[in-house]
Amino acid sequence: MSKPQIAQPVFRLAPDEISEKQRQGRAANAVADLLQRKLLVPKIYLGGEDVKIFFNPKYKNEKYPFASVVAVDRAGSGDIHGVRVLPGLPHILLEPGGMGASTLSHFILPIIKGKSDAFHFKYLAVASELVDLVSKQNLFAEDGIGRVGVIAISERPSGPPEARIVIPAERFRLAPDKVKRFDAFQKKTPADIEIRD
Repeated sequence: MSKPQIAQPVFRLAPDEISEKQRQGRAANAVADLLQRKLLVPKIYLGGEDVKIFFNPKYKNEKYPFASVVAVDRAGSGDIHGVRVLPGLPHILLEPGGMGASTLSHFILPIIKGKSDAFHFKYLAVASELVDLVSKQNLFAEDGIGRVGVIAISERPSGPPEARIVIPAERFRLAPDKVKRFDAFQKKTPADIEIRD
């Protein structure tokens, strides 16, 4: 007599079944996966306490700290990528009576003007429903050197979210002292994802 087959459960997470922190963590993982495929020799930090304090000592006052995901490509020029992950924004922006583009610019302007950021490339990762709204914003640095890229996060009912670049980032100016500071940070802080020797 054969054993009865037990069906494997399929977990389907509706947006209201997980917390905002869980949604942001899942989106950050999708972004890390995207950067791991995009960069030649990636070293990736998933916004832990060390990362947040390094990039913004006042981050505890922010609901959405910028450096949700930080990656450096250890091949070639060692470009540093910073991604602010905001997957829950549709609930703020797209609901009736939502604040719309004015709220969105509240998140974009600090990324563009961020004087303390140690990033060559900056991205805003948002739910795919927001891509049209985000793409209508001015994503360029004031002097034209740098453009914030946009990453779309798509929820999938029975799998992890998917991240894809819909607007490529353009290189921002970065002072050499900030690169040195980041190099020192890398030496003392283990990465969450990296290629092991």
